[in-house]
Amino acid sequence: MRMGVNPGLMVMVWVLLGTIPAGLAASSKANPVTGQKLYRESCQNCHGATGKGDSDMAAYLSPAPANLASKATQDKTDAQLRKVIQEGRPGTAMTGYAVTFNEDALNDLIAFIRSLKP
Repeated sequence: MRMGVNPGLMVMVWVLLGTIPAGLAASSKANPVTGQKLYRESCQNCHGATGKGDSDMAAYLSPAPANLASKATQDKTDAQLRKVIQEGRPGTAMTGYAVTFNEDALNDLIAFIRSLKP
């Protein structure tokens, strides 16, 4: 009798062995296409179409919105990005979206942000 392997268990094993970074494993089921739709609806007005913080509105915001395609942003862990999206950033125009996005939506949005290149 052949036993199937639980893919979730395998991902956990790979993370523990260091084969897959934990930040990437968290978004393995995420859909960046769905994330892009969410981004366009909720984030693009400030962060711009390419995520570089260069929207028309950005000129009126101080400090300017983060460049999501920058190395500094891309180097953040998924947990760090999730925290900013959910809680916002004090002293900026970035408000929290904890009530707006459920876990799946957050994963999709983070997957789209990860697709932005510096």
